[in-house]
Amino acid sequence: MLRVAKSVLVAGIFSVFLGLVGCVSPIALHRAVLEYDRTATRIENELLLLNIARVRSNDSIHFTGISSIIATFSFSVTSGFSGFYVNSPGAFTSSSVGGSLTTTASESPTITIAPIQGEEFTKRLLTPMDENKLEFLAHQGIDLAIILRLMVSEVVIRGQGQSAYALNLPSKREQYKELRRRILHLSSLRLANHLHIGPIRFKNAKDEEIIGRLAITNFDLDSVPNDYRQALHEETKHFPRNHVLVVIGQGFAGGDYSLHGRVKLRNFKEILSFVGRGIAEEQEFDVEKDPRTGTVWANPVRALAINETEEHPKDHVMAVEHRGFWYSVQGDPKGDKIRAQWNNQAFDVLYQLFQMTVTDVGKAQSPAIAITK
Repeated sequence: MLRVAKSVLVAGIFSVFLGLVGCVSPIALHRAVLEYDRTATRIENELLLLNIARVRSNDSIHFTGISSIIATFSFSVTSGFSGFYVNSPGAFTSSSVGGSLTTTASESPTITIAPIQGEEFTKRLLTPMDENKLEFLAHQGIDLAIILRLMVSEVVIRGQGQSAYALNLPSKREQYKELRRRILHLSSLRLANHLHIGPIRFKNAKDEEIIGRLAITNFDLDSVPNDYRQALHEETKHFPRNHVLVVIGQGFAGGDYSLHGRVKLRNFKEILSFVGRGIAEEQEFDVEKDPRTGTVWANPVRALAINETEEHPKDHVMAVEHRGFWYSVQGDPKGDKIRAQWNNQAFDVLYQLFQMTVTDVGKAQSPAIAITK
């Protein structure tokens, strides 16, 4: 009976050892994958911030991407048992059983990085954002004012007796004020569910449905006559895809501050320049909404507030050093939670736009560098 008990004990200990061995590999792999993902994301975010700092210093922008991460994991287990059992006639009974388990784990990553450069990337960097990117971001639940203040270079007003344009440049003070007020009005309408962002759909002479260009309106396009929709479509054929038609018509919500025109979208380099120059060279300023505009979620002075300090910033989300200064994304200024949330979302929009712009780094023609740990 005692021998059976010892056998059961040994078997139990052995099963525990096997269980521990099975746990080591998945846990280590789980932690490694998450840490690699966090590191890659942090690198991309800090590269964006660094290039904003480069623009601030009038330096050339440059990006380096991680094209591949190959990690080899090695796990080894050494186990052993020892013991004795004595049960002879006329002698006392004694027994002993013991075990040992040693596990080791090692990781050998090889990380390949490549400069993101070449004709294709340069074209993407300098090619204006098209309307599809605006539509995608507009349906992500982000405040429309954040998206437009970063992406739009100017508002062009044409039609209904109006002819003007407003640049998104603080140095052009009156134009900048008008652009900010127009963007706030669109944001307010979106917040009140009175703004529609989608393609123009209409029937042609053959009664075929045509899906046209993107339009931003204060009315449901499907609720207006087909001829009017077709006329809007014909209007969009006269401007490139980085121009988005905007029609805020009278007789609908917000129509007392009417607009028939379009917004012109920047390229990614222009967006970086706008944010970088806004640190000191061409600072934005406060603009109040038009009296005809309803409630807005937020209206901060800067579309994306980047701090420049001589010392390492405290309580920062991320920070990079460039030419003796530290640059960081402004967090919670004086307890203003909404402004901090705006800033975080604005940087996230910038990150998403970069992801839409950059090509597959793994296909880059530039020389890659492999780093083995």
